[in-house]
Amino acid sequence: MPLPGKIFISHASSDKSFVDKLVGDLTSKSIPVWYDKFDLRIGDSVPGSINDGISESRYFGIVLSQAAVASKWVREELNAALMKQVADGGTFIVPMLVEDCNIPPLLAHRRYADFRGNYQSALDELLAVWEQDSIACIGAGKESVHPWPDLEMPDIEYVYLHSTRFDKFFRMSCSLDWTANRAIDYLVNTLKLPWNVEVQSVGMKWSFSYGLLYEDESISLNTTLREARVENGATLKIRINGTYEDLYEKELKEAFGSDKLYMMTMDIIKRHEWLKQQVAARKLLTKNRLKEIADGCFSHV
Repeated sequence: MPLPGKIFISHASSDKSFVDKLVGDLTSKSIPVWYDKFDLRIGDSVPGSINDGISESRYFGIVLSQAAVASKWVREELNAALMKQVADGGTFIVPMLVEDCNIPPLLAHRRYADFRGNYQSALDELLAVWEQDSIACIGAGKESVHPWPDLEMPDIEYVYLHSTRFDKFFRMSCSLDWTANRAIDYLVNTLKLPWNVEVQSVGMKWSFSYGLLYEDESISLNTTLREARVENGATLKIRINGTYEDLYEKELKEAFGSDKLYMMTMDIIKRHEWLKQQVAARKLLTKNRLKEIADGCFSHV
């Protein structure tokens, strides 16, 4: 069972009474919380402790009020969290609206828990974030979810996304009205997935193609996610097929065939010997070895 990720609570001092109640309710549900009232000690560096708190937290909860959006501290904490979202590891931004205010532009397109009305309903909506992430992790056999690095994409609609080529399990913001082809182009561009890669260390050129699967069934490229019965919060798998061209063997065949022997020079003979050594050094290209090389093309994800 995946452990719930810690949430950092960013807030204005005037909202302490609300935050006290919220933190109590979250901790009663076994949600770990970073809260300055409990985690800052006398003598601690305030900026350093806050940065550490944000770095250690999977979720960044920001209490939105008129005082909060006017607070320099809250703005700086938000900027730090946004930077972390696009960095390795990342953090989920979880806005909580407690009163009407001018929501910061980078949060205006995000879903938020609305505490202006019924507190319990908003709390239940907030707790559902951990519940949905946990259910998705269990279904995919993953330990944790990673936030989507595109800050500008609205997160009202989203899917969970994973692949056998890389370890990370993403909650991807999207539109369910996208075709599979558009979704693939978007995720390939956002994650900087390769179409073609030359792996010089082993003398190979790899080409990759992509597809989406839902419940182990391929989604046709021209079919929208909604038409494929993909619901909000569903889990999709990225199918990544790879083919390769052996550059060493190709050069040996094309440049050093029996019909080319009369063209041999000392430099060419040295090149020929070097290529044979490289082929021998990389050993037998078993199925597992080929998968290891192909997966290495996605080590940046």
